[in-house]
Amino acid sequence: MSQWSVTILGVVLLLLTLARAATDTDDPIIDFIEVAAPFVVGIGLIVGGIWLARTSPVARVRQLSMWTLGGAIVGVAVNLWFVFIISLEQVPSGEPVVLNLNGAGIFMAAGVLLGYYATGLQAREHQLELSENRFRALTENSSFAVISIDETSTIRYANDATEDLFGYPTTELVGEPLTTLMPARFREAHLEGLSQYLSDGRRTVNWDGLELAGLRADGEEFPVEVSFGEYVVGDDHLFTGVIQDISDRKAAEEQLRDHTSKVTQLHEVATEITRAASKEQVYQRTADGAVNVFPAAVARVAIADGDQLVPAASSDHESLEECEPVSATLGYAGQSYQSGEVLRLDDLTDTRSAAQSSLQDGGSLPDADPVEPRSLLSIPLEEYGVVQAFAPEPAAFSARDEEVAEMLATHVTTALQRIEAESTIRRERDRLEEFASILSHDLRNPLNVAQGRLELIQMTGEIDHVEAIDRALDRMERLIKDMLTLAREGDAVGETQPVALRAVANQAWNNVATESASLEIESSVQIDADHSRLIQLFENLYRNAIEHGGDGVTIRVGTSNGGFFVEDTGPGIPANERDDVFESGYTTNQDGTGFGLAIVKRVVEAHGWEITVTEGTDGGARFEVSGT
Repeated sequence: MSQWSVTILGVVLLLLTLARAATDTDDPIIDFIEVAAPFVVGIGLIVGGIWLARTSPVARVRQLSMWTLGGAIVGVAVNLWFVFIISLEQVPSGEPVVLNLNGAGIFMAAGVLLGYYATGLQAREHQLELSENRFRALTENSSFAVISIDETSTIRYANDATEDLFGYPTTELVGEPLTTLMPARFREAHLEGLSQYLSDGRRTVNWDGLELAGLRADGEEFPVEVSFGEYVVGDDHLFTGVIQDISDRKAAEEQLRDHTSKVTQLHEVATEITRAASKEQVYQRTADGAVNVFPAAVARVAIADGDQLVPAASSDHESLEECEPVSATLGYAGQSYQSGEVLRLDDLTDTRSAAQSSLQDGGSLPDADPVEPRSLLSIPLEEYGVVQAFAPEPAAFSARDEEVAEMLATHVTTALQRIEAESTIRRERDRLEEFASILSHDLRNPLNVAQGRLELIQMTGEIDHVEAIDRALDRMERLIKDMLTLAREGDAVGETQPVALRAVANQAWNNVATESASLEIESSVQIDADHSRLIQLFENLYRNAIEHGGDGVTIRVGTSNGGFFVEDTGPGIPANERDDVFESGYTTNQDGTGFGLAIVKRVVEAHGWEITVTEGTDGGARFEVSGT
């Protein structure tokens, strides 16, 4: 019922007014005059009360009803005072005193009007206080600096975060010009822009997300983002700005731009690496490209060779003789090579001090005044080796550089694999050409001999030609067998294991038609090899010695520094022919195939060994295999 309290008071006043008019005995006109004011006020309170019940909170309606009731009490009190104090002596004795409702109605109207404005003002003050409390609650607990200025750019308010951001106590900032927080180069433009906006309302900059530079109390500049808003309080035209430090964002943007630039440079470097025609070119272009992509003073490439990483290229284009091979399992190069992961070290000084030893992989940077490298980025190239970039300052390489390094390694290994594949294709092509030559030439000769001898048998009936046909067919069989050996096995080597050199040499000797030749073995060592391919090697060396050494040739097998040898007592191989004997099809024996020594060389190279031809102890041919 509280929301209808004003309406109820209006109804009560209206009923009292009607009752007064009905009971009065005066002239009707006089009666109307006496009740007109309270009648109108009663109607007004009823209508107004209905409107207030629908548009105002119950608490305010309750307050208005108190104001109205208070007005009624004051009106009645004034009327009583007037009647009983002032007019009593004018009323004849014995006549009743008439209570006039005009005063009550007028004061009720005045009370509701005063109450309406009073409660409205109170509500506005409450809302303003609430709004201010909310504003302070938001700004004081905000991580962003909030500053309000007036039309003269004087700071009127600053929250606690402003002190954290700029270093000034908020009590000192209030009353100071906003330009205190700006670098000197921005102050004049700020004041001119504010003056122009106040004069014509035209903004010279976007007020939302404006990027500027702030000035801390210690004189340090830093990037900030400001968003402005304006509002009017009374005669004050105020502007409030929300300011945040964007140093981290700017740093991230700079890192992203730097990363994008490096990826673009990497694309150019990768294009050059892809165009390389040899592994040596790949290594050199990789070293040169690493200096262009990363903030490095020098970059070097080391390739895997057994249990070592051997320097192969350097970006300073100086001799690599001063760079010693390093272990493939030790040091930073060995660590990244073995793990297959990019290794980034921010300060090599600490690691050198801890180990109290010089840097194994790296060394001094090329400079007029050589200095030790401080930062290292070691990039593995799968099974091929590593590329290392060195910088003279600490923490020169970032985490994003590791991502770029992985992409560089992918391009390099892909280029190396392509070159290897192209080399394999060229070898296969050469081998096919070799087989085509054999089929067109070497097989044709014994085939012609056999066909010619067969025709003679048909013409003469003499069987003396059968022996020549048999020799021709035997030569053709040997040619085909050797070709199949080269074609099927080529450079392949199966699983290696320790094998006794004496046992293999004897087994191979039993597989060859030795005629009157003899074998002497002067070794009992073991070597790591593919057993079947090693037997194949000895068989072909024996056949070569028997074919060229003549009757009664002696063949010796023994060990030498880093390997073994096979020599004979035959006529030997002239020095000017020693480089040609391993070529397919090369032979000085009309019954030979020219493939025996080619097979020997393939077996040696497949094991990763080397073979050379020298003069034997008795002047014959000596084949030395090293690297076993």
